Amino acid sequence: MNTETSELGKTTLEAFRNIKNLPTIPKVVLEVNEMLRNHTGDMARLTEIVGKDQGLTTKVLAVANSPLYGLPKNVASLEFGIMLLGIGEISNIVTALSLAQIVRGNDSEDFDYLKFWTHSMLVGTASKDIAKRLGFGEIAGDAFVAGMLHDIGIQLTSRYFPTEFKKIISIVNDSDMDYYQAEQEVLGVTHEDIGHFMITKWNLPSNLSEVIGYHHRPSKLGKENIVLNIIHLADTMTKMFDIGNFAWDSGVEFDESIITTLGFANRSEIEEFIEEYFLVFQDTASTIKL
Repeated sequence: MNTETSELGKTTLEAFRNIKNLPTIPKVVLEVNEMLRNHTGDMARLTEIVGKDQGLTTKVLAVANSPLYGLPKNVASLEFGIMLLGIGEISNIVTALSLAQIVRGNDSEDFDYLKFWTHSMLVGTASKDIAKRLGFGEIAGDAFVAGMLHDIGIQLTSRYFPTEFKKIISIVNDSDMDYYQAEQEVLGVTHEDIGHFMITKWNLPSNLSEVIGYHHRPSKLGKENIVLNIIHLADTMTKMFDIGNFAWDSGVEFDESIITTLGFANRSEIEEFIEEYFLVFQDTASTIKL
């Protein structure tokens, strides 16, 4: 996220702020979170709420059965998934999937949604697994949601600034600029800034907005945020492996500040950790469908 926004960037964010049909939090997310706040623990009611949307149900099961999600057995039904995962974890999945879906633009020659979705799924599920493996199990759910939504600003740009989106792609194709630089050239801000704005508008936790706003450059945040560091690691792993990587990450560089923050002794140790994920990234990517 830009701490010093240019006049062009301010104009872009103001234009975004004034869009009248910006998406609101989906009803299913509000209903599920209301259940959690009230500590009802009613699995039948949760099944009813989520089960109304067959598309959402299918995606919940797809996430639960992802090799990176790490469940010991196949989840064949929503009821079994809720019983196995619990209401809290299902809530995380529903939140991430629902928010990603409502900002989805139309698939076009400029935006390959399947590649974007594959990238988001890989970063989300890998982030959850990495959090658990590194001893941060208490934030694994947050890491999943943040990983799934980290590039939500790209979707928003595609949907609400289609002309500028095409121009960004054209600049990248015709110059030495990467997407991050081209975003700043055309919009004065990046997808980090636009995503951060939307997460803040939805009044979601500040920890999530920090991840969205700084996932390419965690050290720029100026304070420790473990979830942010984990998402940056998972995000860059898709590029290192060339599995589920997304074109808009072409200019992203690995932020070495995360090495010590995540408890690794040095670059070699984190590289060994990363290599252990190569095959499971392959397996997960091969199972992802729309």
